[in-house]
Amino acid sequence: MMPEMSVEDHLKLARRLHFQGDRKGAMLEYNVVLELDPGNLDAESGIQALREEAEVNESGTTAAELAEDASGKLKTNFFVNQASSSSPATKAKGLLMTVLMLLLLGGVGYGGYIMFTMYMNADNMNARQNVTVNFERARMKDGQPQVNIEVTNKNPYLVRNLLVFYEIRDRADSLLKEGKLTLSGSVPAGDRRTFPDVVLGEIKGEPGKLKARVETLQLGPKKYKLKEKYANKFMDAASMKDKDALYEYEELTQDMDDFVPAYIGYGRALAARSKFDEALKQYQKALELDPDSANAHYYSAVALFYKNDRTNAKKEIDLAANLAPDDPEILWNQKYLFTMKDPEKKGETKKKGK
Repeated sequence: MMPEMSVEDHLKLARRLHFQGDRKGAMLEYNVVLELDPGNLDAESGIQALREEAEVNESGTTAAELAEDASGKLKTNFFVNQASSSSPATKAKGLLMTVLMLLLLGGVGYGGYIMFTMYMNADNMNARQNVTVNFERARMKDGQPQVNIEVTNKNPYLVRNLLVFYEIRDRADSLLKEGKLTLSGSVPAGDRRTFPDVVLGEIKGEPGKLKARVETLQLGPKKYKLKEKYANKFMDAASMKDKDALYEYEELTQDMDDFVPAYIGYGRALAARSKFDEALKQYQKALELDPDSANAHYYSAVALFYKNDRTNAKKEIDLAANLAPDDPEILWNQKYLFTMKDPEKKGETKKKGK
């Protein structure tokens, strides 16, 4: 008799099917997860991603078809993830360019100018939709909600200086507060960064849920080319927790042997499983392709720190900080990482107890 699959087994299978393009199979597995574990955030996020992909799926599969078995529960948690996906930028550019040419040929000068502006901003619009904003560790301080904001950038290039719009509502869906805030700093390609202790301002009432979206951002240099057919695979991997994305990043490095963010992601996934030597090999491959990759230097520093090689770890993190002076996580770790105690080696605790 085959052993019963656990929630985690169904979740991994759903992600694998999603990664392979079997959206209906993935939807079924996500629903099994919700039956076994109602309110599972990973399953709900997966279903939401499938719905949004279905809206732009050229195969004809509609969001309604995929959503037949999906749960429509409304999150009431204060930390609601407002992730969204988008169609490829090239598709948006093509449509906008077509409209632009029609307007120009028709002699509509002002309309042509507006459409030209939209065309030039197509990449920016697409990039915003590939950025997820999560509010974590919400707490009230002096009557004001304070949160850590985690930003996940699924784009294959760096983004910085995000303007975030947010709404805070109570459990009855009444608006308590809305506002905008700027997150000054950069988030590397396919990676995530935490902006700590962000104050949202005074509020009256009991927060029930929070919605947020990115309104504007600045695009970093597009240093690395990503073949269009691998875009969804890369974004799927970037959406996962590092430990769970090992297989996806491994495949990407095999298919795209010159794409730096894939090697860094693969290294992060290995490091999350405490395979620091193997992780360092992936970071080194990334640095061979791009010696000025601040992110590769940064994760090399973290891996070396956990190998108790503080001398080289310090050199790497200083290099990373010089290359990315607006990266909040690199600067924080440059300041505080070496104030921590050395990580315990395996077996050290047992020896002490003898």
